[in-house]
Amino acid sequence: MSVDETRTLNRGLRAVIDRACRRFKDSVMPEELPIYSNTMLRTGLQFADLARFKDLDLSEAWSKSDDILAQMEGASDVAGARSAVHESTKNELLKVHSLLFRGRPGAGRFRSLELKPIYRGQDCAPPQFIDRSIDNLEIWLAADSFKEIHPIERCALTITRILDVWPFEYGNLTTAIVFANKTLNDAGLAPFFVLPEHKAEFEKVVASSMIIEMQPLINAIYQTVKREMAQFEK
Repeated sequence: MSVDETRTLNRGLRAVIDRACRRFKDSVMPEELPIYSNTMLRTGLQFADLARFKDLDLSEAWSKSDDILAQMEGASDVAGARSAVHESTKNELLKVHSLLFRGRPGAGRFRSLELKPIYRGQDCAPPQFIDRSIDNLEIWLAADSFKEIHPIERCALTITRILDVWPFEYGNLTTAIVFANKTLNDAGLAPFFVLPEHKAEFEKVVASSMIIEMQPLINAIYQTVKREMAQFEK
C-alpha cells in the first residue's frame, strides 16, 4: 500500500472514530437495553475509574470468559484461539476461527457464499471482497490514529468492523470477540464476553454498532470489564 493510500485510510479511520465518539458523548441509551445501560458513559474520562484496578491477577477472569464464549456459538479451545493473536493480522483472524471451530467444514476459511445483511447498515461483504476488506482491517488496526484511542473503544471498533464484514459462514460473533479482546489483554484489563442470558440484548447492541451507534457496545464492554475486575480488587 502506498503512502497516499495509507494516509487516506488513516483519515477514514479518524472520521469513523470521531463520528463514533460524537454519538458516544451525545446519545442516550435506548430503554430496551437495560442490562448495559445502568452506567452512562459520556466521555473517555469515565474510563479513569478503571485505573484503580492495577496489577491484578486476572487469569481466573480470562478462564471464565473462555468457558462462556465457547457456549455462544459452539466453539472450543477458546484459550488456544486467543493465545494465537499477537499482531492482530488477517492470518491470525483465520487462525482464531480455525481453532475455535476445529473439525467443522469451512473452519479457518473465509465464506464462499454471498449472504444478505443480517443487520441494518451492515456491509456483509460479497465473498470476492472479504479478503481485501480484512486486509484493510489489518492496516486499520495498525494505524497510529487507532492506537491513540482507549483499549475499550478499540475493542468495540474491532468487533464492529469484523461483524460488518461478516467474513465467515458461522462463528462470527465468537471470533470477533476473541480477536478483539487482545486489546483489553494488552492493557491489563479483564476480557469482554456475553453471558447467555444477555445474548438477545447483545444482538441489539451489535445492530446499533452497524449504524455507527457505538455507545451501547462501548458500555457493554466497559461494564463487563469493570464487573470482572472489581471481583479481584485488592
